[in-house]
Amino acid sequence: MALSNAELLKKAIFTSDDLGDATEAPLSVEQVKVFLRLAITPQVMLPEVRNVFSKAAKWEESKIDFSNRIMRPGTQGERLSSANRVKPGTDKVEISTTLIRGEVPISDEALEDQVEQAGFANTLTAMIADAVGRDVEELLVNGDTTSGTPYLALFDGWIELATDANGYDATADGQDYQEVMKTLLLSVDDKYKRDTANMRFYVPMRLMELYRDILSARGTPLGDLHLEGSRDLMYQGYKLVGVPLMAVSGNASDILFTHRQNLYAGWQRAIRLESFRDPREGGTSFCVTARVDAKIGHTVDDATAYAVADAYSVDVAP
Repeated sequence: MALSNAELLKKAIFTSDDLGDATEAPLSVEQVKVFLRLAITPQVMLPEVRNVFSKAAKWEESKIDFSNRIMRPGTQGERLSSANRVKPGTDKVEISTTLIRGEVPISDEALEDQVEQAGFANTLTAMIADAVGRDVEELLVNGDTTSGTPYLALFDGWIELATDANGYDATADGQDYQEVMKTLLLSVDDKYKRDTANMRFYVPMRLMELYRDILSARGTPLGDLHLEGSRDLMYQGYKLVGVPLMAVSGNASDILFTHRQNLYAGWQRAIRLESFRDPREGGTSFCVTARVDAKIGHTVDDATAYAVADAYSVDVAP
């Protein structure tokens, strides 16, 4: 039997088949996993980067790698001398999450007019989770403590963290994006480029569209494929990823080149998903609370490259 409007108001986000029986408290571990899956999966960068989780608001993620040669000439029956033994490189990434909150009020009338009845709970939960994931990705990408937007000023995101990396002002190159990408490619240490399949050029959608249009101007079958958008854009075997939430300021467009797992998205697991019924306002507010952080893993100055390119602004007549 379909739930009544009163029951929907009371239970909407707590009767979802995906989340199970949530309570007005931090979600359980399993509920958090489901909520984060619903939040992360539809986004562009979040499913690709290294998502790390902890019960604490602050913690350290350990890193270990072998950047240099470990093999040496061997002698049968003898171990290597101490000078020829190689220890792995170790380091830590400090995650310090920041509190963010969202509140979505829904009027009684809007709820009464919806036609999904019992299925509304699942729809609402998925929509809230998707919106949370979208807003978190925007903060992780564009966060800047000097921003005039309070939300984006909470902490520095991946773009701002990368401004100290190998980078340059490429606006003078115009729309010669291949020259820009070549410069970024050459500025990253070769040891980080062995995993070609997971290296990324992250660019705003406007630049992605411009570059695809430039390539499509070639009178070849490959040019037609780029125009149709039926294949990934690549540069020397490295994939370009268009990020809708990557900001474009005027004609200035950021380009970030790095290994996708070098970007960290930190989540505290104590996510809250609650509802509050206020009959005086004639509606219910659905509230989400989370703590997140953005970090770049390996030393920025040789594993990540950054540029500001020209993303030509086209004025479209109304």
